[in-house]
Amino acid sequence: MSDAVLSVEGLSVDFAVGGSIIHAVRDVSLSVAQGEVLGLVGESGSGKSVTMLSVVRLLDARRTAITARAMSVDGHSILDLRPRALEDVRGPVVSYIFQDPLTALNPLLTVGRQISEGMRRHKGLSRTAARARALDLLRRVGIPAPELRINQLPHQLSGGMRQRVMIAMALAVEPKLLIADEPTTALDVTVQAEIVRLVQSIQREQGMAMVWVTHDLALLARLADRVVVMYAGRIVEDALAEALYDAPAHPYTAGLLASTSRIDDPFSEQEPIPGAPPDPRVVHPGCSFAPRCSRAQARCQGEVPALEIKADGRRVACFYPLTGSQT
Repeated sequence: MSDAVLSVEGLSVDFAVGGSIIHAVRDVSLSVAQGEVLGLVGESGSGKSVTMLSVVRLLDARRTAITARAMSVDGHSILDLRPRALEDVRGPVVSYIFQDPLTALNPLLTVGRQISEGMRRHKGLSRTAARARALDLLRRVGIPAPELRINQLPHQLSGGMRQRVMIAMALAVEPKLLIADEPTTALDVTVQAEIVRLVQSIQREQGMAMVWVTHDLALLARLADRVVVMYAGRIVEDALAEALYDAPAHPYTAGLLASTSRIDDPFSEQEPIPGAPPDPRVVHPGCSFAPRCSRAQARCQGEVPALEIKADGRRVACFYPLTGSQT
């Protein structure tokens, strides 16, 4: 896409763990347009977080092998950038909201100092100006008594407030792309809803692109313009959100929807997907979902389906995709 803020082509990621190789991501290609909200969904271990951490080069290079045909953020190729150059991309171009703010925040620095650092580094603000802006951001993200909280350490805040601090940090330098990596997982339901509304409101106001990483398809129904579904390190479906929810084409996507509580009918019967995801240490000759798929045939066992563009514009990796009448 010519207006893509994020473009990834052929990304694969392997980890060396205890003498074994974990094949975490396999040949992933995706893009995010300016102002677009992309939902990246899949079970735990599907490779969605690893994909996004690769984009910002936050994986441990000592035990990680990352390969890709191309990978760029706002036109900046990031495959071969040196650490100093990466600092100019992280923050002003792409910001990251982590799942666990307690481990992401520096326990020895006040939240005001941590919010201010990016503005001083990338915006050239003075200490006084950066602190004033940090105070405004704390108010904006809904933290009570910001004049008090700005001088506190992360452990002195609740989980919900720490996540709001992470959001303030991510927005401080007005990024073009925001990656939210399961930012509500550790929060109670009420706080989850508040955080989602907050991020959605700010995204719309600033018009930035966003990737929301989650295992919760019901949540993405309220957020995403487009949804990318990952399974066992690969993209299996990529479609406009409305089309995907109305008529999923990949059997795994259909299974995820069937196992998710519906917003319009929260008491509807849920149907879990039988079986378990494959061992990421093993390279399978065929479709990774075949052992769990009721539509699998002999071809699925020995050949990996390519991610192909269908007539309606969606991408699907399946030899025998569902049609509208079968969903």
